[in-house]
Amino acid sequence: MNTSQPRAREGEADTTLEALLNEYEYARIVNRSVASVRRDRVRGVGCPFVKLGALVRYRPDDIRAHIERNLRPSDQDVQAGTEMP
Repeated sequence: MNTSQPRAREGEADTTLEALLNEYEYARIVNRSVASVRRDRVRGVGCPFVKLGALVRYRPDDIRAHIERNLRPSDQDVQAGTEMP
């Protein structure tokens, strides 16, 4: 009997994936032009990306990690001798 709802197999893990973002969405998030995002990708710098055939996609977790890696203290924090968390 065929039902329209898929059945989960026993022991199968939850495979819900977060949607991948395209280069235009990523550029908007980091407030840069698409050209500069592409240039960084060709140079091998910047955020890690996923290549699916001709498509370039970015994982939201990679974008968050990339932003965190590039977080710098403000001049006031440096002058006050405080460190970032």
